[in-house]
Amino acid sequence: MKHLKQEFDKLTFKEVALHTIGFLTLVAAFVLLFLGMFIPPEGEIHDSVLTAFGLSLLFVAAVYGISAYFVSSLKGFKAAVLDLLTKHDVDIDKLTKETTVNLDN
Repeated sequence: MKHLKQEFDKLTFKEVALHTIGFLTLVAAFVLLFLGMFIPPEGEIHDSVLTAFGLSLLFVAAVYGISAYFVSSLKGFKAAVLDLLTKHDVDIDKLTKETTVNLDN
């Protein structure tokens, strides 16, 4: 459990917001689906409820999918840049310090 807390603390506000919105939408979709069983006609789920459920699942998949895609793309981009800098014998620590100094000015 301690590991999960450490991983959660690493998340940015945007990532926490995306996961919270996705989770709440998923819970709302399941609540809507189960409530559809108890609204007349009982035992039958209307097509509009199933459509809303499907759209909710599609939204959650899009939120998680887009987030995962950009995270993996960013990691790949960082690895490619570091590989290119290493190939050209650039001192990465020195470059990082120079860039930080230049950004401060």
